[in-house]
Amino acid sequence: MTETAESIDIANEKIYEKLISLIADNQNQLSLIIVSCDDLTMRQQIIGRYEREVRLEEIQAQRIVLGTEPSLKAGLVKLALPAAARVVVTVTGSEWLLRVKTRSSDAQSDLQKFFGYLQWTREGLREFQYPIVLWITSTILLEISRKAPDFWSWRKAVLRFASESTVAVLPVEREYSAAPADGSVASARVNDDDDFIPPPAEILSAISQLAARDPASANLAALYGKLAEIYTKRIARGEATDLEQEQQQAIEAYQQAIDQYRSINKKSALAATLNQFGNFLCETSQYKKSINCYQQSLEIYRKIGDRQDEAASLGNLGIAYAGLGEHQRAINFHQQSLEIFREVGDFKGEVASFGYLGIAYRDLGEYQRAINFHQQSLEIFREIGDRHGEATSLSRLGDAYNLSGEHQRAISFYQQSLEIYREIGDRKGETTSLSGLGTVYNLSGEHQRAISFYQQSLEI
Repeated sequence: MTETAESIDIANEKIYEKLISLIADNQNQLSLIIVSCDDLTMRQQIIGRYEREVRLEEIQAQRIVLGTEPSLKAGLVKLALPAAARVVVTVTGSEWLLRVKTRSSDAQSDLQKFFGYLQWTREGLREFQYPIVLWITSTILLEISRKAPDFWSWRKAVLRFASESTVAVLPVEREYSAAPADGSVASARVNDDDDFIPPPAEILSAISQLAARDPASANLAALYGKLAEIYTKRIARGEATDLEQEQQQAIEAYQQAIDQYRSINKKSALAATLNQFGNFLCETSQYKKSINCYQQSLEIYRKIGDRQDEAASLGNLGIAYAGLGEHQRAINFHQQSLEIFREVGDFKGEVASFGYLGIAYRDLGEYQRAINFHQQSLEIFREIGDRHGEATSLSRLGDAYNLSGEHQRAISFYQQSLEIYREIGDRKGETTSLSGLGTVYNLSGEHQRAISFYQQSLEI
């Protein structure tokens, strides 16, 4: 045995002793123990060893192997263990959930669903009062804290077993795309746009169980917030089976979360939920109601001294007033927001404010002022290499020049934005630029060219 192998064995033995202690010391309470090991043979040996040892202490050893419907909670429910059982549940199979996606249109992988269930149903695991040992690969370990941060925050411990030679496994699911999140070209990135959401019934069940067991629980607010988020995403994605009904269910869930946070005096969470509710109302054109939510969140952020979120609430108020057609009031709020973003050094907030100010001045008919703001945002996006932001600013400049009657300059900016949108694979942005070109050629009297661009837009 080499010196390297000896040192690995010594380290692994210490980790094993910690694992055994965690299992023994955390009976009759939920304890999420995450164990990373890429050597599948070693994993089976370790599992077999601790299962034999815990049985000597009259602790049951149960197993769950994740399958094609990779819900950890569903697997635990099927075990139907007694409430006061002395038990350890070992969960394996996550490595077989790995899939490689080559196109954004590919079906969602089982690993995505697994992360989604962990993230959304964390509260529902409270009923399982025993240690749960979740075995994953090092690759999945790198993703789990980002893909399921709520679940990750509940971990009792994270243990890592090393091996001289590890068993090769598939890479974590990635989408190979020419449109990375940071705007760089031709690199692989994790797709965050089609993130998994469970059926509303999953969260409703968790709410019902928690309310029956502990109606004063602070976690009820978080669960209602998650339920509201589910309905919001379903509506945004066009997945709502009854749009009017799910809009009302979203509103009720937001209100429940807000009431719960008020009752337990969680000011920061209350303000954040008010902002989210305001966003939902704004997106459904309920601008006056959204303004009420944003005003409440603004007052809370000012009281607790949260300057950055104060700026965000001011910006949201600007968006809502713009929706009502009150562009001067919108400008006032965006200007206040911009000043705070500069004060706290929030670069992204500052650039967003430039864009909203440009839109507001454009809608007021002050095209040169609009152009100045969009030009400032364009320069910053180019400086930091944000290709999507660059394309958006170019398209907005096209709008402003088009409305001011400078059609040739508008065409130039739309063409530049179209090239970038195509380069980064943003189909929605591409349709925006094509429609802009159709409009400017139509106003210029070149109707056949306008039809051509409109037709291309419709085909996407």
